[in-house]
Amino acid sequence: SKGASVVIVSRTESKLKTVVDEISKFRVNDVQTVSYIAADISKYEESEKVFDQLDRSPDIVVCCAGSSTPKLFLDLSPKELEGGISTNYNTAVNFAHAALKKMSLVNSADSRHLIFFSSVVAFFPFIGYGQYAPLKAAVRALADVLRQETLQYNIKVSSVFPGNFDSEGYVEENKTKPEITKIIEGSSYPISCEKCANIIIDSLDRGFETITTDFIGWVLTTISLGLSPRIFGPLQAILGFIIALIAPIISWFIDRDIKN
Repeated sequence: SKGASVVIVSRTESKLKTVVDEISKFRVNDVQTVSYIAADISKYEESEKVFDQLDRSPDIVVCCAGSSTPKLFLDLSPKELEGGISTNYNTAVNFAHAALKKMSLVNSADSRHLIFFSSVVAFFPFIGYGQYAPLKAAVRALADVLRQETLQYNIKVSSVFPGNFDSEGYVEENKTKPEITKIIEGSSYPISCEKCANIIIDSLDRGFETITTDFIGWVLTTISLGLSPRIFGPLQAILGFIIALIAPIISWFIDRDIKN
């Protein structure tokens, strides 16, 4: 709807065809194209295949694959552990590497954009997310590294840290989510996918490099500010100092609930 040509990537061709038809309705001119490439980007050669098939270097690349299986760590199967690594980290590192190999070859006066999707649990990992949170924290670290490495190519790097939103994945998560995880998470009302997407796009348009989709997500960023870009930085620093002082109390309550 902003005039871009779009290529979507996923493993399942039948789903891709359906979504291409849905997206095509939002084109604003006849020059725009909407197409797909079927690929399993958890495998490096499949990620390379995607960019080999493009007729030009992309202006915007979005690494948004992700899947969570909330369980206690010892209840996870080896397949679920491996799936967490493949889906939540390998897709990001493989796709970003293949993308930047193509994007770095083009000298552009216009800024290009690489966008990673992490999660608020990257800032606040807790019981039940052993298959998911460490990999989303790794995506955050990868984005921070690449933000420096891509400066010479005029490529901007942003990281998105969504809270709960009402997707198919969220429904699946709640089927296996331990009760203690729900207690610590507290009452969380997921926003719609459309609202989540609109918040993200609006934040990207405003130039933010760190993006959260709700207030609690913004608060949680203050737990580990590091060298990542900030949103209202001075306020985050003050709040981060306050949270650092009361963190032992918060941890005591969490540990008590876990023991109970």
